[in-house]
Amino acid sequence: MNMQFFWLVIGIVGILGAIVPAAQMGTEIYFDFQLFMLVVGIGVFYVIGSGGKGLKGVDNFGKGSFAAGSLGFFIALASVPGSEGQALIDTTQYAVFSICLGTIIHLVCQVIVNRFGSSQ
Repeated sequence: MNMQFFWLVIGIVGILGAIVPAAQMGTEIYFDFQLFMLVVGIGVFYVIGSGGKGLKGVDNFGKGSFAAGSLGFFIALASVPGSEGQALIDTTQYAVFSICLGTIIHLVCQVIVNRFGSSQ
């Protein structure tokens, strides 16, 4: 196995290994499919709309996912005034997880772009 791929895998696993346990502390929400589809779907459509092949596509996917996570954050925050009790807590957690998911995808994409972009 190429050492470049080895360090890439170590970097991605390290990022995810540090983030996932921290994100699950004290919450009841572990994964939401609609939120995931919002962030990943907008990331995919961002790539389709802006173009780019290879590393440029990966970079655009990261940028689109981060923007989608931020959008999801603000959409969830707009729901906060109409929420009470446990619904308020859940809505706040969805808002934070939205921006976290977008940031995690952006981080992973940036690691890939940095690793392979510098070797060319």
